[in-house]
Amino acid sequence: MEEIIDVSVICPACQGLNGVGSFFCYSCGEYLAGEQECTGNSAVMEEAAEAAAQGAVARMIMPGGEEIILTDNPQFIQRSNFEGKLPQDALMSVSRQHLLVTRDNGTYFVQDHGRDGTGSTNHTRVNNIDIHHKGRQALRDGDSIELARQPGATLIFRLN
Repeated sequence: MEEIIDVSVICPACQGLNGVGSFFCYSCGEYLAGEQECTGNSAVMEEAAEAAAQGAVARMIMPGGEEIILTDNPQFIQRSNFEGKLPQDALMSVSRQHLLVTRDNGTYFVQDHGRDGTGSTNHTRVNNIDIHHKGRQALRDGDSIELARQPGATLIFRLN
């Protein structure tokens, strides 16, 4: 009898199943690279703490003051970030993987992403300019990022 090998990666954030080699969780958008060896999000949290100690961390300030810490790893800003903070109809206008934040040579970039990488359904605006289908956009300290035409889903980018 042939042994069946589980070739899926379990997301530490939502416990969703993903194929080996997936960089992001299909269900929640969590960054998965290296998660096969890691339990929970400890590796990501350790990297964020180390980057903060070095002063190299940026953050997204959400309505209400909550912060999303950004590191060198690609990270999605997504629907789940706004659960309990937006009315249900507004929440559903934010895509599961709405905005991709990356860092390259010390500069943070955002890209209107959506489920398949071609852009979110309801767009993203940076400083009131729609960036849908415009690729990566460099961020500056204080930039305002509005998801899905929802003022309640507006983030402020901050460098430390």
